[in-house]
Amino acid sequence: MATTAVHSAGTRTYLERILTQLRLPLRELGLSVSLWDAHGRLAGRAVTCSEFCHTVSLSGDHCAACQLAAAAQAASQGKPLEARSPLGCVVLAAPVRRRRRVEGVLVACFAPRCLAEGGDFARLCGGLKLDRQAMLKLAESTCRHDAGYAQDLLTMLALLVDREQSLQVARDELANLSANLSSTYEELTLLYGTSGRMKVTRSPREFLQNVCDELLEVMDVAAAAALVYPHLDASVEIVQAGQLDLTADQVAWLADARIAPHFVRGHRPVVENEVAGQGGPQAVRNLAAVPLATEERPLGMLIAFNKHADEFDSVDLKLLSSIGNLAAVFLENNFLYADLRDLLMGMLHSLTSAIDAKDPYTCGHSQRVALISKRLGEAMGFTAQRAQRVYLAGLLHDVGKIGVSEAVLCKPGRLTDDEYESVKKHPEIGARILGSIRQLEDVATWILTHHEWPDGRGYPRGLAAPDLPVEGQIVGLADGFDAMTSDRTYRKGMDLQEAAAEIRRCAGTQFGEEVAGAFLAMDWEQLNREMAQCSHDAMTLHAVREHKR
Repeated sequence: MATTAVHSAGTRTYLERILTQLRLPLRELGLSVSLWDAHGRLAGRAVTCSEFCHTVSLSGDHCAACQLAAAAQAASQGKPLEARSPLGCVVLAAPVRRRRRVEGVLVACFAPRCLAEGGDFARLCGGLKLDRQAMLKLAESTCRHDAGYAQDLLTMLALLVDREQSLQVARDELANLSANLSSTYEELTLLYGTSGRMKVTRSPREFLQNVCDELLEVMDVAAAAALVYPHLDASVEIVQAGQLDLTADQVAWLADARIAPHFVRGHRPVVENEVAGQGGPQAVRNLAAVPLATEERPLGMLIAFNKHADEFDSVDLKLLSSIGNLAAVFLENNFLYADLRDLLMGMLHSLTSAIDAKDPYTCGHSQRVALISKRLGEAMGFTAQRAQRVYLAGLLHDVGKIGVSEAVLCKPGRLTDDEYESVKKHPEIGARILGSIRQLEDVATWILTHHEWPDGRGYPRGLAAPDLPVEGQIVGLADGFDAMTSDRTYRKGMDLQEAAAEIRRCAGTQFGEEVAGAFLAMDWEQLNREMAQCSHDAMTLHAVREHKR
């Protein structure tokens, strides 16, 4: 057994656990105990069983030398053995195994009762400069076993070591199972949580930020990043989490120059455990990356940086690939949803623009009402999705004018009573048009009520508060405000202050008090700039259509 070799920390911990468990029962049997690793080094503190053994061990290193020699012999033979020390003590040695390999030797020794009968005892006491009579008294009072019990004690020692080895294996397997279950639970929780957040209405940045944040803990990495390739007119988007001394541009360069070429060759995950040592950025020690892709096209990539405890392995890649597959599905669905949404909104804008374009003085009216409705909903604390629904109601609020004569809609001047009655039917016509579409049932209700008044004097049904949905009141106020501030053939539009005064005067009668209060508290200058842009875009579109005619 070479005393200069250094054993692994794992082996030392294993041997120390063995010694900890057996130290007390062996001491109660009257045995001094020491444990030696396969390289001849003590693994843990040796324990003496009596004052006699303690005194002898302090007098020199002959006990340790004898124990080491017995340990070396038991290790080489791979079986328990009995030996005698120069003093006459009985030395028992039993190999300690781990996965069938001898990792150390447990040595137990005791002074037999007959120790003082031979001449060797007197000579050794003299050589160790110990008082023979005092040592005889210690031996008589502390020595418990006869030498003839050595084989029985050796058998017991071997059985205790075998049992403890089995228990340690069971404990290790239980600890590994617990760790694996914990890791699997975290991974399943991550996958479940990720799949639960795959709503197409969420932005890719928000979704991927959650993914990167959770990868930090589950994969035990310093940083994570997601890169999304451009879609339509968008630019490359990069989401980062954790601590990494790289800017977004540097991450993009690393992804393009070092990772993307691997994906081009096969869409396989990439692992580099020596990035900085192979010409990469010094901030990146190692990385693992998986592509975000469908069968038709690449969508981006997911990257984990600088694993804390060790290098990236196949388990990390399996988890990262699973998350990457979910993220790719989300991105693809999100892009398809965005395409369909843009298509739908484009068609609706074209439809409402066609209605507004019948009268150049109302050009852009529906777009402005939609904008005001959305901003007012946001000011009242609506969620983004609810504010977008109100925007849709504002955009379509006049779709029922399809059923009103163009001669009436484009009449220069005030309408007759009959003509006004025909115009008053447009909320019901619009509600019928949209009411057959399940996804727009709520929007149809708001369009139906956008000309109803809280005091019951509106149309078409004369409903009153509290039967009026707040969304219908919002669209009605937005419609009224744009009508007040727009020029007509028979009058000039009000300025902002005049319109505000009119809304304040009509709060509680024509307009709901809560809605009017929220509108009057808004930033009108910003709203006016956005409305002006709406009008400019609508007039440009109108001019293009007139030119094509």
